[in-house]
Amino acid sequence: MCRDCDAVHRRVPLRKWQLAFCTACGAQLGRHRRLGTEELLALTAGAAVLFVIANANPILVIELSGMHTQANGWTAALYMEHGSIGWAGVVLAVTVFVAPLLQIALLLWLLSFACCGRRAPALRPLLVVLHRLRPWSMTEVLLLGALIAIVKLSGWVQVAPGAGIWALCGLTCLLTILSLVDARYWWTLTECGG
Repeated sequence: MCRDCDAVHRRVPLRKWQLAFCTACGAQLGRHRRLGTEELLALTAGAAVLFVIANANPILVIELSGMHTQANGWTAALYMEHGSIGWAGVVLAVTVFVAPLLQIALLLWLLSFACCGRRAPALRPLLVVLHRLRPWSMTEVLLLGALIAIVKLSGWVQVAPGAGIWALCGLTCLLTILSLVDARYWWTLTECGG
């Protein structure tokens, strides 16, 4: 079905580089999927591994007068929660920890069933949650903030990127690739399992 004019079309398999357009209004209806279900599952599993590494290792390591401080996204949110800007800590925790964790977990759940040729239980409500989570997953904002902090603080204190920043960089890339998947693809998992 065309999102622009509501014209109904029959789905046909597309070959490499092929696009499908609405015959009534000319809107793009679909494109050939370069990544299959197995490849998307592999990317999601990689994102899960990088998520664990990014949250288990420090993103920044700061040293000043012999004192050593290190933080990742989760500990930064906990530090902020105890101050006068506790609401900002909650927002940080949701956008850089909770939303990406749920997004990765939902994708692993959906794609693992699709790879087995089955429809995941509770597929429709989970796809709605996945769609609503997408704008709240902001690992790229944390990555950009960490890089800016490294540059700005390096003139005053000794700042070194931790292992977590490299994992966060990879996680940001993988989540970006996964977010580029057309939403209509996820709904096709209801038809044949992928």
